[in-house]
Amino acid sequence: MIRPKTIISIFLIFTISIVFTVDSLAVMSVDLGIEYMKIAIVKPGIPMEIVLNKESRRKTPVIVAIKGKDREFGEAAISRSSKIPAQSYMYLRELVGKSLNNPVIEQYLERFPYFKLKTDAHTNELIFQHDSETNYTVEELLSMVLKKAREYATDFAEQSVDAAVITVPPYFTQSERRSIKRACELANIKLLQLMNDNTAVALNYGIFRRKDFNSTGSTYLFYDMGSQSTTCTIAIYNIIKTKEHGYVEEVPQLTIKSVAFDRNLGGLEFQIRLRDYLAKKFHEHHPNIDLFQNSKALTKLFREAERAKNVLSANNEYTAQVEGLVDEIDFKHRITREQFENLCEDLFQRIKRPIEEVLNTSGITLGEIQQVLLFGGSTRIPRVQQELSKSLGGIELGKSLNTDEAAAMGAVYQAAALSKGYRVKKFLVKDANQYPINVEFERHMNLTMENSEQKLIDRTLFQRNNLYPNRKVMTFNRHTDDFSFDVHYGNLTHLSDTDKRALGQTDLFRVNVSGVRTAYEKHKDTSESKGVKAHFQLDENSLLVLDRIEFVFERKETEADKNNATKDDDESTLSKLGSKISSFFSSSSSSTSENDTNDTNDTTNTTDEKILTNNTETKNDEESKKSVDEKEGTNTTDNTTDNTTANTTANTTATTTTTTPPPPKIITIREPLEFRVEILDYTDPTSEAQANSMQKLTALDEHDRQLLALSTAKNNLESFIYDMRDKLEHDSKYKKATTSEEQTKINDKLTEIDTWLWDDGINADVKTLKSKLDELKTLTKSLILRVRESDLRSEKIQELKDTLNTTEHFVRTTRVLFLKKDDDEKPFTDADIDALEKIVNDVYKWRDQVLDSFSKLLPTDMPKYLSNDFDDKINLLKRETNYLLGKIQRFVPKTKPTTTTTTTSTTTPKVPIDNETNIKEEEQETSSTTTSTPEQEETATTTTPTTTTTTTTTTPDEEERPEL
Repeated sequence: MIRPKTIISIFLIFTISIVFTVDSLAVMSVDLGIEYMKIAIVKPGIPMEIVLNKESRRKTPVIVAIKGKDREFGEAAISRSSKIPAQSYMYLRELVGKSLNNPVIEQYLERFPYFKLKTDAHTNELIFQHDSETNYTVEELLSMVLKKAREYATDFAEQSVDAAVITVPPYFTQSERRSIKRACELANIKLLQLMNDNTAVALNYGIFRRKDFNSTGSTYLFYDMGSQSTTCTIAIYNIIKTKEHGYVEEVPQLTIKSVAFDRNLGGLEFQIRLRDYLAKKFHEHHPNIDLFQNSKALTKLFREAERAKNVLSANNEYTAQVEGLVDEIDFKHRITREQFENLCEDLFQRIKRPIEEVLNTSGITLGEIQQVLLFGGSTRIPRVQQELSKSLGGIELGKSLNTDEAAAMGAVYQAAALSKGYRVKKFLVKDANQYPINVEFERHMNLTMENSEQKLIDRTLFQRNNLYPNRKVMTFNRHTDDFSFDVHYGNLTHLSDTDKRALGQTDLFRVNVSGVRTAYEKHKDTSESKGVKAHFQLDENSLLVLDRIEFVFERKETEADKNNATKDDDESTLSKLGSKISSFFSSSSSSTSENDTNDTNDTTNTTDEKILTNNTETKNDEESKKSVDEKEGTNTTDNTTDNTTANTTANTTATTTTTTPPPPKIITIREPLEFRVEILDYTDPTSEAQANSMQKLTALDEHDRQLLALSTAKNNLESFIYDMRDKLEHDSKYKKATTSEEQTKINDKLTEIDTWLWDDGINADVKTLKSKLDELKTLTKSLILRVRESDLRSEKIQELKDTLNTTEHFVRTTRVLFLKKDDDEKPFTDADIDALEKIVNDVYKWRDQVLDSFSKLLPTDMPKYLSNDFDDKINLLKRETNYLLGKIQRFVPKTKPTTTTTTTSTTTPKVPIDNETNIKEEEQETSSTTTSTPEQEETATTTTPTTTTTTTTTTPDEEERPEL
């Protein structure tokens, strides 16, 4: 039988091992913008840091260029995009989770007409037609970028990084969020959370100012204009009290009060306006050339428009120029900031709309805003700041945030908080849902009639700006047969027509529930139906999840139930301990106990089909507890008897009592129901399609590894050829160390392999390239050795000389110190020091031979004695010297033998000296006692110290050590 203590010990060991394993892991965040991504990591020793890519830059373009099977990322892909624009895939984030007829996709193809997007006939996924045989889904391309981000983080952290928080725009729909999640799976990234980028920015601002917040709340407005969109957020910071592990503590909390956005107001639209303007000016001079039919020319002009936009943010004019734009024709045109602002006048007028919307929705006035903070690269445009100041009534615009990195830093703090390997200061985050979610279903008007008229009911499940993570339960009271219901977006009047069209399909999914009739027939005679309950969750990713559906019944407790409850109370100690241990490794939300009240809500409906909150569930639980309390309560006296009975009772010693029976306990029965979810907003890829994507990406990764190995082998061979050729021509040491014949032989071989490398070696494999390099290394091995030995020779000679001097000094000093000592007082024998002295003399002789050999050595001769030989002699001297030094340090001299005399003394242990009496007693105890007769006592006690020896015991700590 396993003892409970043994189980606890195993549990503790297992827990500790988990902590130490997780503790060594790093986590990262990826601020996934439409144009650039920023990566941050947290690892032991590095609290929060932005990752540098291979170009040592702090942000990386979100683009992948593919030619054949060769892939380029970041700046390299930007450079290649002008040559193969149709295979350089960019601005991918806005394409996820959408069908081909979505207005966002149509706008993308209008902006970049050279891309070939279509719908896969088998999976209905949106794909890029790469060539006649190959295509890539948007999720596959995005996963390549995310895997590259993980690679950068791993290289920077110098350890594996596989967990991440990814930022997405707050307006992302359910299908878009699911698509990003699948891309993370393809990239082998463990997704900790999909975090809204505006929330990440607000968190980054708050974690460094937690001391500035109080319980009353501080309100801030964040205005983010990025490359694709504009977002306006009202965030409230306050201090709240939380209770955990029995302790109450005050922690800061970030609450997203309201969010408004414009999906198409961003830097990309400004850039497109400039590109089209420059193309129009080129067409005025060359009317026969249509740049929109030339993908390479259009890409060059697009990049020049980006430079113009950035320069005009700081200067009043800019001269755009592109050499060889098309057909060797150069393009040059001067544009002023005023012209740029006129091109985008309608865009500037849209800047105030998100501010007005967020203030109206939240009910907060400008006077309550403590500070307005800017974020996003497009807020650097002067006209944007002017329009913002005008819209905000002259409120000063805060520019303290790092517009490029704040989101990544806030997200990586959240990643550390979610990771089990780090302990960070708590900062609670409550985000806001952007789209109301409704449930639509049919119900019978008359429950007793099967063919009665049905009515379509639409109920709001999650309202706009509801905080999440959150759980809600919807109850269907009038359904006793299998049924279905639809989940869709609710009232979207707060969105512009453009944003409504960008949502695409507003129906999210259909749920078909089965097993309802079976469960109803099973319990209808013994229990009361409380309806079918569907448990929904809006999780930390803002994804709607249907956890479970169950048919709930209630009935009164029977005697059989009481007997079963008694048996359950007899659970063994070991089983209880096992259950306790299991609870450490399971989430409390997974409990399916009778009184489970995990669901939380802020809305209660009084209709038949209603949303139940925790309060509703808890009420039933409290009634059950009350019943139990009454059942287990003490007896009460019946006071309804008449006066005669009372008088009689008063004259007796016994009393008659009656007990009021408690109401029966209510038992809740939960019958799980089967359900099938049919996705309606976007067709998710099947498991087979996902496996095919993973296989395709794995093949590309393997090709990259082979390509890297081939490139490394070729670079190593080429570098060796150039390096050796340069040394033979310009390095005097190599010239002196080679004969003319040897130099000619090496140069001929270098020329031969160099010619081969750029001819037949172009398509050589790694093995062949390495063999060519080995051939050159073998030929030049003796030369390299001679030069190396020549460089090290003087250094090694001096090192040996110093070691000999040190060792010789040690021998002389040791002989002097222990010259007159007895053998018992020496840490080693004379033979030991003689042996070391012999080694010193032998090394001196060897050194003389070596120096004589070196004096006759020519630069082209191979030396008989190498630097390794010097190292052997030096190590020999040091080893033998350290051996004797160790003996000295550990040496303890032997004690001298005791001599017996006519006088013996007995020493008693010392005692504390408290007073004069103690002193006298100690003197008496330590006085000499002899074996002489009483007549001889006086003589014995006056023996001189030179003729008497007292018996003493010396501890090792008191022994004398030799002085060196």
